[in-house]
Amino acid sequence: MKLLIALLSLLPLALAGLTFAAPAPDAQKVFPYPVERASLPNGLKVLMIPMPSDGLVSYWSVVRTGSRDEVEPGVTGFAHFFEHMMFKGSENYPGGEYDRIVASIGADSNAFTSEDLTAYHLSVTKDDLPTVIKIEADRFQRLKYDEPSFKTEAGAVYGEYRKNRTSPWGVLNEAVLDKAFDKHTYKHTVIGFEADIKTMPQHYDYSLSFFKRFYRPENVVLLIAGDFDRAETMKQITAAYGAWAPGYTAPKVEPEPEQTAIRRIVVPFEGKTLPILSLNWKGERLIGNDKQMLAGLMVGELAFGETSALYKQLVLDQRRVEMIGPDFGFSRDPGLWTVYTQVKDPADIEAVEQEIWQTVDSLQRTPVDPQRLADAISRVRYGFLTGLDTPDGVASSLARFIAMSGDVTVIDQMYVTLETLTPADVQQAAQRYLTRGRCTVATMHTQGEPLPAQKKAAAPAAPALTNPPIALPLTDPNVTIKLWFRAGSQDDPAGKEGLASLTAAMLDGGGTARVPYDEILARLYPLAAGYQVSVDKEMSVLTASVHRDLVDRFYPLLSDALLAPGFRADDFERIKSQRINYLEKTLRFSSDEELGKAVLLGRVFAGTRYAHLGVGTVESLKKITLDDVKQFYAQHYTRDNVTLALGGGYDASLQARLAADIARLPQGKPAVAAAPAPQPIAGRQVVLVQKPGDSTAISLGYPIDLKRGTKDYYALWIANSWLGEHRNQISHLFQVIREERGMNYGNYSYIEAFPNGGRLTMPPQGVGRRAQMFEIWIRPVPHDRAVFALRAGLREFERLAAQGMTQAQFDKQRNFLRKYCLQFATTSREKLGYAVDDKFFGLAAPGNLAMFRKAMDELTLADVNTAVKKYFQSKNLVIAMVTADAEALKAVLVSGKPSPINYGEIKKSKAILAEDKQIEKHPLGIRAEDVTIVGVEQVFQR
Repeated sequence: MKLLIALLSLLPLALAGLTFAAPAPDAQKVFPYPVERASLPNGLKVLMIPMPSDGLVSYWSVVRTGSRDEVEPGVTGFAHFFEHMMFKGSENYPGGEYDRIVASIGADSNAFTSEDLTAYHLSVTKDDLPTVIKIEADRFQRLKYDEPSFKTEAGAVYGEYRKNRTSPWGVLNEAVLDKAFDKHTYKHTVIGFEADIKTMPQHYDYSLSFFKRFYRPENVVLLIAGDFDRAETMKQITAAYGAWAPGYTAPKVEPEPEQTAIRRIVVPFEGKTLPILSLNWKGERLIGNDKQMLAGLMVGELAFGETSALYKQLVLDQRRVEMIGPDFGFSRDPGLWTVYTQVKDPADIEAVEQEIWQTVDSLQRTPVDPQRLADAISRVRYGFLTGLDTPDGVASSLARFIAMSGDVTVIDQMYVTLETLTPADVQQAAQRYLTRGRCTVATMHTQGEPLPAQKKAAAPAAPALTNPPIALPLTDPNVTIKLWFRAGSQDDPAGKEGLASLTAAMLDGGGTARVPYDEILARLYPLAAGYQVSVDKEMSVLTASVHRDLVDRFYPLLSDALLAPGFRADDFERIKSQRINYLEKTLRFSSDEELGKAVLLGRVFAGTRYAHLGVGTVESLKKITLDDVKQFYAQHYTRDNVTLALGGGYDASLQARLAADIARLPQGKPAVAAAPAPQPIAGRQVVLVQKPGDSTAISLGYPIDLKRGTKDYYALWIANSWLGEHRNQISHLFQVIREERGMNYGNYSYIEAFPNGGRLTMPPQGVGRRAQMFEIWIRPVPHDRAVFALRAGLREFERLAAQGMTQAQFDKQRNFLRKYCLQFATTSREKLGYAVDDKFFGLAAPGNLAMFRKAMDELTLADVNTAVKKYFQSKNLVIAMVTADAEALKAVLVSGKPSPINYGEIKKSKAILAEDKQIEKHPLGIRAEDVTIVGVEQVFQR
C-alpha cells in the first residue's frame, strides 16, 4: 500500500495532451490550497501556491522533457545527462559559482529526470527567493560549459550506469523495457542504452542543440509553494525570465503498436540474487476522469498489495517468496504496470507465476469486496493529503502532474473520480488491461545458476491434449474458438430425450458458479462477443467468437461457462420451460415446414438414436431433472472427449491457455454409440400431420449411405445442386415449382443433413452424422395445389434418377459450383467449422473444402451419372405433409386421380399447360395402409 500511495501522490506521469477545465468547484475540490496562475508572453507558466510554512519556500523548475522525448537514434539518455550539465555553470555564474551561492543561502537543492520530465528544485527561506530566481533564470537561459567538462561528465554518467548494473532491479528493468516496447521511446531506460552512453563524449554539439530545443519557456513551468509575496515574486520572475526566447517544438514520439501476444525473457545477473519474477502489462496513461484507467491503478494494490490474499498466501503463510508487490504507475503515454516478486526456491517460479495468473483470473471473474475497495480508495486519498504539509511536499506531489498537463487541476478531477469507482469498474479494468496478450514476463537469476524454467520453451508449453487440437491461424480481426465434444442427442438416455440439448443450453444460456446469467449478458454486451453450444445427433460444439482486441476481457466468461457452470435451479426451470413451450407452441403451430422436416427425420430413422428431435419431447423434458443435467455434463464434457479448434487472429498464448483449461476438465471418454442402422423403407410411406393452417408443407426422403470425402459424394453433389441447390433460384425444382408455376417460396434438395434451412443460405457446420438422409423440401403450398406440387417434385426427381444429367446440365452446374463453393466458408468461424467437421469425418488435409474444389475440376459427367444411379431412387421413401384436412388429403393421395392445377386469371404458356397435364396424372403409388395421420398435439409429445 505504501508504494501505491507514493505513486498516486506523484500521479502526473501520463497526462500529456489532456485539456483541463477551470478549477473544480469547492464541492469537487480535493487539493486543499489555492493555486494562482500566471504566464509570460514567451509562454512560461507560473503556478504559485501560498501556504503557511514559517517563511520557507519551495522553488521548482519543471521541464516537460524526459527520456521519452529522445526520438533520435544513438543519443538516448541525453535528458538525464543534461540534468548533470545544468550544474556546470552559466554566463553570469560560471564554474562552481552556482554551487557556492546555493551553499551560502543554505538551500536544499537537487534535480531528477524521469521518462517524462526533468525537475530542478530548491528549498529556501523566503528572504533568499530573489537570489534563487536570479540564478535559476540565468542557467535556464544562458547555460555555458566547454567540451572538456562535457566529456568529463559523460564519463561520470557512464560510471552511474555501471553502478546501476550492480542492482538486479536495474538490470531487470533495462531488459524488460527493451523486450516490452518495440517502437516507443519507453524502450530505453532514463539513463539510456549502454551503447549510446559510451558514445556520449562524441556528441558535444548535439548537447548544445538539445539545450536550445527543449529548454524553452513554453516547455517549462515554474512552481513556487510556501510563504512568499506573490506580487513581488511575479515581478521578479517577469524581470528575470521575460527575455527568454521561445522556440520549442514537441518531438514526434512514435506510438507503440498494440501488443497481442505474451512475451518472455530470462535475464542473468552477474551478482547474487534470489530469482526475481515480474509480470509487466501494458497499462494506460493517466486520464483524470477515466474510471477504468483509475480502476486499473487500484488493481495492483487490491490484487498484489500487502492486504491482498496472494500476499498473505505467498509471503505470510507459505513463505515461498521474499516479497511481492505492485508497481502500477502511469506515464505520459501508456507504460507498464508491474507485479514483481522474489522467489525463494527457483523450482517454484513457474508455480508462483501460475498463482499470479490465477489471481488475475479471479479478479476478472469476481468483483472485489466493496468495503475493501472503499478502504483502499480512502487510504490513497488521505495518503496523498497527508503528504501536503510542507512546501516541498506540495511541490514534489504536483511536479509530475504539471509535467503531464501543464497544470494541477487534474488532481481534483482524479480524486473525485476515484471516489466513484465500483467493484465492477475494477473488474472491467482487470479484464481490459491484465491480459496475457499485453504482458511481458521476465525472470532474473544469478548468472551460472540456470533456472528450471530455462529448460522450457519461451512460451508456456500447453498441456498435452488427448485429441490433437485444430489450429487455423488467419489474418482476421476476430478469434473463433470451438470445442467439439463427441456427444449429442444420440446419447440421450431413453425416456429423457433432449438431455444433451438441455445440458448445452444450461452452459450457454445460464449463469456460472460465480456470475448470474443477467450479469454475463451485461458483460458480453460491450464486447459484441458471445458463446453458444450447438447440439446435433453426434456433435456438441461450443463456439465462441470475439474481436482479437477483446480476447482477454472475454476469456474469463468463456472459461467459467465451460469449467464452472452454475447449474442454477432458476436457470434450469426457465430453460426447460422455454423448450417445452417451443415444442407445444412454436414447432407445432408456428413453422409447418420445420414441423414436417422433423416428422420426416423421425420416421426415416425410426427405432434408432437419430429418431427423436434434439430438443426432446414434451414428456421427456418434464422428466429431466437438474441432477440429470449435472450427470450428463460430468460424463460427456471431459478432457478426453473434446477436440480444441482455434481460428482467426489469435496469439500463441491463447492455445496454451485453452489447453490448460481443458486439462482441468474431468477425465473420461464415454463409449461412442453405434452408428444408426435405419430399417428399410418399403414403398412410399406417408405421414400426414393434421394441423389448422392455410397451406401444406411437404418433405420427402430416405436413408442414404453416402460418405463425405468420397468421389461419389462430390459427384452426387453436382446432381443434387442441379436438382435443388439450397436457397438458389437456378436449381431445377425451384424453376419448375416456383418460377414457372408460382406455387410457393422455394424448393430444395439435400444429400446430407441441413438443419435450420429456413435461416441459412450456405451449408451448416457442426452437424456431422454417420448416417445421412436424402431429402426434398417443398416449402408450403396452398392446400388445393399440395398434391400437384408433390407430383411435380417426385416427377423431376424420378426423371433425374432414371436419366441422369445431360452434358449441358453437367457443364453448367459444375461451373456454377466451382465458384459457388468459395462462398461455403468465407469467415474464420466457418472455415474452422469445416476443419472440425473434417476431424469428425476422418478427412485428412487438405480437408473437405479443398477436396470439393479439386473434385469440381476432375469429375466427369459419367462420374456424376454413376453416382446418381447408385444413390437416387424414389420407390421407397417417406413423405411427410402438414395439412389442415388430413383425411381429405389422404383420399386424394391414395385414389390415384389427377390433381389439376388452376391458375385462375394468370396465363401460362402452352408448353407449361401441356406439361401440367403430365404432372397432374403422375403416378404416386401410395397405398391407404401406408398412410398415417397424426394430430399435431400428438407430435413431440412422448
